[in-house]
Amino acid sequence: MLAATLSLLLLALAIVSILLPRRNGLWSFVPLVLAGVALLSGAVRPSTAGSAAWSLAAPLAFVAFAVPLAVLLDRYGFFSELARLVSSGRRYLGSLWVLAAAVTVLLNLDAAVVLLTPLYVRIARHRGVSPLALAIQPALLSGLASSALPISNLTNLIAAARLGIPASGFVVHLGLVTVAASGAGWLAYRARFSRLAAAFPVEPGSGVDLAVAGNSRRVLAVGGLLVGAVVTGFLAVPAIGGQPWEVAAGGDLVLAALTRRLPWRSLPWQSVVAVLGLGMLAEGAAVHLPLSPVLSGSSPADITRIVAGGALSSNVLNNLPALLVALHAIRDRSGWTIWALLTGTNAGALFAPSGSLAVLLWLSTLERLRVDVRERHWWKAAWPVALAGLVAALAALLLLRAVLGPEG
Repeated sequence: MLAATLSLLLLALAIVSILLPRRNGLWSFVPLVLAGVALLSGAVRPSTAGSAAWSLAAPLAFVAFAVPLAVLLDRYGFFSELARLVSSGRRYLGSLWVLAAAVTVLLNLDAAVVLLTPLYVRIARHRGVSPLALAIQPALLSGLASSALPISNLTNLIAAARLGIPASGFVVHLGLVTVAASGAGWLAYRARFSRLAAAFPVEPGSGVDLAVAGNSRRVLAVGGLLVGAVVTGFLAVPAIGGQPWEVAAGGDLVLAALTRRLPWRSLPWQSVVAVLGLGMLAEGAAVHLPLSPVLSGSSPADITRIVAGGALSSNVLNNLPALLVALHAIRDRSGWTIWALLTGTNAGALFAPSGSLAVLLWLSTLERLRVDVRERHWWKAAWPVALAGLVAALAALLLLRAVLGPEG
């Protein structure tokens, strides 16, 4: 009883630590230090911690190499050229939405938030519209568009590694869900854009020029070829016993040669350390939580309950610890439990700013860009889009269940 109480308390403290405003990199060590306390006190067994760390190794290695890959693409000018290209027409709003969705699906939600948010702020200032109303797109799509592939979200990578799910499983079960959530989210966002733009003021300095690179065609061609090759590698290497992180590392080497830069400072070591500690604590706490009866069943009612539970727990706890705890109760990759859980923890994590680390990262990115943003702005802007996206995602999942059957 004491071990259970202590493990749950330490997990709660770790969750609080990742949600607090971060002024320096020391915050990332808090979950790992708490995991050490749990091991020394006996609240978490060494075998449990070791199992959790091993299951997180490949997903965290991918994040460690994928973020520099996206940064190098940005330094090469690929994202700037894409954004300039799609933002030049009258229907720029929808084009930017599609771009953010594509980057989220193919390169990871962190790349979309960290790299596209500054670009969208710049585009907004160029066009004389509210930066916040336009720059919210990558943050919204970090949840709505992050379920289609394992590489799209760290939650997907962890689930795929833990349950041995191939990329094809995500495409079949969550591809339509991603399209439905992103499409419904777009309709809700477009309907509200005028009100959002009016609610959040245009900043001084609007109307700045967007520079056009002289070698834009070459940048787009080479960058597009590299992205295509990397994404193909992500999907193909598991069939031959490889890992997506190996492909990301190879892409880093190619882009480092092209840009003549080594992006050491972009290595997301803080996130890796924090998630490692959080994973060990979550695994230790999950042993004491009887979640198997809650996370079971393939009926429409069961799927709805699991999606709602995943969304609720994500917005209360944050989606990463919510998923890590829930995964302990899922042993079988067949059925619909894991797909319902991922739908809830991905598309359903947008109702509170603390529901997703990507949204917290978005808030800190805007703060660094000196865009006036508060958490209340997120509540005002995101709720209708998040609700429309989650309802559409659930409807798509239930439709797939009717087509594919209860066994999936």
